[in-house]
Amino acid sequence: MVDRLVRPLQADDLDSVMTLELKAHAYPWSESIMQSALSRHHCWGVFAGPQLLGFAVFSSVVDEAELLDCVVDPACHSQGLGRFLMGEVLPQVEGFARRVFLEVRESNAPAIALYQSVGFVEVGCREGYYPAPTGREDALLMALEFGGFVFSV
Repeated sequence: MVDRLVRPLQADDLDSVMTLELKAHAYPWSESIMQSALSRHHCWGVFAGPQLLGFAVFSSVVDEAELLDCVVDPACHSQGLGRFLMGEVLPQVEGFARRVFLEVRESNAPAIALYQSVGFVEVGCREGYYPAPTGREDALLMALEFGGFVFSV
């Protein structure tokens, strides 16, 4: 197995990022949105050699961060890559945030399990948040507190 490396994403990673984004999401971000994210937000990718296998995009305001997009190549699902990526980037996020929020499709059980396994807890629901083939789908709002803080609902 090739060693995995996590590093900050740069503008010249855009093509690889978009390839994964389009493979992984039924409703992907546009190239212009992704280009803006790479220049404005905290973005990390996990690589095996030159190949991008996954990435995470975080925004930050004051002492809070939000996981805006997280993708693992569908060919790599169930191989621990998402957990590896989170294990590498969450300590980086802790350097600038006290807490992290995210939204996840209520139907995305594997992602929910991953986020729970790294310490996220459900703190709310956003009804009709995501587009879905049959209309709209709810999003679970999850949070992770750093530094011993406990998020209470």
